[in-house]
Amino acid sequence: MKSTFNQIICGITASVLLLSGCAQQMQQQGKYKNKTKTVATPAPAAAKPSGVFAYYPSGKAEGSGLLVEKTAPSEVIAGQPFEYNYKVSNLTDATLENVQVTDRVTSNFAATDSTPKAANVAGGIGTWNLGTMGPKSSQTITVKGASAEEGLVTTCGWATYTPVACQDIRVTKANIALTKSEPSDELICDPIPVVISVKNTGSTALTGVQIADTLPAGMTSGGKDSLNFDVGTLAPGESKDIKYSAAASATGKLVNTAKVTTAQGVSAEASATTTVHQPVLAVTCTAPEQQFMGRKFDVCYTVSNTGDAAAAASTLTVNVPAGLTATSANGTIKDNTITYDLGSIDPAGSQKVCATFVSAAAGTFQFAGSTKGACAAVATTSCQTKVVGISAILLEKADDPDPVAVGDTTTYTVKVTNQGSADDSNVQVVVTIAPELVPVSSSNGTIDGQTVTFAVVPTLASKAAVTYTIVAKGVKAGDGHTKFTLSSDVLKSPISAEESTTVY
Repeated sequence: MKSTFNQIICGITASVLLLSGCAQQMQQQGKYKNKTKTVATPAPAAAKPSGVFAYYPSGKAEGSGLLVEKTAPSEVIAGQPFEYNYKVSNLTDATLENVQVTDRVTSNFAATDSTPKAANVAGGIGTWNLGTMGPKSSQTITVKGASAEEGLVTTCGWATYTPVACQDIRVTKANIALTKSEPSDELICDPIPVVISVKNTGSTALTGVQIADTLPAGMTSGGKDSLNFDVGTLAPGESKDIKYSAAASATGKLVNTAKVTTAQGVSAEASATTTVHQPVLAVTCTAPEQQFMGRKFDVCYTVSNTGDAAAAASTLTVNVPAGLTATSANGTIKDNTITYDLGSIDPAGSQKVCATFVSAAAGTFQFAGSTKGACAAVATTSCQTKVVGISAILLEKADDPDPVAVGDTTTYTVKVTNQGSADDSNVQVVVTIAPELVPVSSSNGTIDGQTVTFAVVPTLASKAAVTYTIVAKGVKAGDGHTKFTLSSDVLKSPISAEESTTVY
């Protein structure tokens, strides 16, 4: 009866093939029914395993994805433990999912253990859920137990799986980074080097990479206040540097911001700040308001830096006015030019230099000076000195004849000479005749009683002279004293002189 049952079990035609303990029967017949094949082995000794195998789902190697190989001893001793195995192999280059092996055994077998543990055991049927099997991978199930009675233990197994069509879809990330570098501090006269670095920090290629750089007010590059760079394509991890020079036209903090965009929609911004400094030179000049001819005098210049950076290579140039001689200076005198090398002047710092001049002629002299530095604009100044001569007025007077008889006349001669080196102005002579005489006539003078007033001489040049005469008649005997008064702009107060005339 059991033999007939085993043949029926092994001959079931289904989409799931059975691996059965009726292997000995099939081996004797030399074939499996329903395309189930056996592995021919020599007649085993006691407890030696025998094996069968099956392909799923087609029953043959072609068109199947799973091979199940079963090995079990052909004969065991009652009461002694033994084991049988299922080796499950994925024949494909794909992944198989939901792989499940089922084993059914007759009730005269008492299972003690299995590796791995069965997911479910009920009514002599054990189920192992092997899950997912990778390409060309294998797993083995081992069942352990014993049979206490003499007889035939029959174990049958089958397998199922779910064919899955799998395809990998690679998910990448688009990302980009932008950095910008400039000097933190720079002089306004120096170029500002700018470096923009763009890098693909994602895992996919970026196309249409564009950088727009809008320069702040007070900064240009090549006369432009905005720049655009076509970077093109960046592979993952690839970076590119863009370098250019900018020029500043304003001082203070200049914040420069650039933006990168891509065809993939990712973007980034980066900013850099440069503080622009500038030295600013100023110069002042001091000179005496007036000086006498032939006397030395000093003209001094003070150069100061009112900017926020050192004024390197600063110089001061002073032209020597025509008619003056520079006798000394703490600079270089050459071809009527004085040059001072001031070196570097720190912010809020200053330097003072002087030169000594002398003039042989009168006049007003302008002292112009100009200063500049390596990064400082030209600054100018001017001051002046009036060089004057010394006025020295000489008053000479005489009477002829002296003595003079009553009723006779005498002539007074007055001579005013400018003996100095400077002109005098508004020169005037007033004569008061002694009471012993009366004025009769004069040259260019006005007679009013005893007073003779001569016309004002607007300018009496150096070394020039004017002469006046007065005719007076003696009217009474005595020692007469005629007074002469001279005034001019140079004289701080009028000077007076007397001439004694004897009348008899």
